Amino acid sequence: MRVLIDTNVILDVLLNRLEFLEFSAAVLKRLWERQFRGYVAATTLTNIYFIVRRATRNTEEAMTAVDKTLQWCAVAPVNRRVLDAARFADMKDFEDAVQAAAAKNAGIDIVVTRDKTGFLDSGLRVYSPEEFVEAMK
Repeated sequence: MRVLIDTNVILDVLLNRLEFLEFSAAVLKRLWERQFRGYVAATTLTNIYFIVRRATRNTEEAMTAVDKTLQWCAVAPVNRRVLDAARFADMKDFEDAVQAAAAKNAGIDIVVTRDKTGFLDSGLRVYSPEEFVEAMK
């Protein structure tokens, strides 16, 4: 099973966001146990770097966050075809549209995100971390 993991789920774990940590960490635990193959869109890596650097004010910690993400997940490429598909997708948020288009281009049909509304028009099966953990049981 190939699953795109949205940026917010990865950041929950990397930044120890206590409010969301339980289920986001459970998703990544299943990934580490190789219960599924995890992916991130290439753009997710730059977003993770930017957000972790801003939150921690530490460039080294931000790069470590990128390194960890690359250890955990494969990368769904973002190229002109993906960007064009995202641009003309019937989705409200361009960042989510890019991730959805990258997922489709990589043959992924599931996304795990805390912001399900952002992906409702993506044509992907969308799960919250809690729903995904429950479905994996």
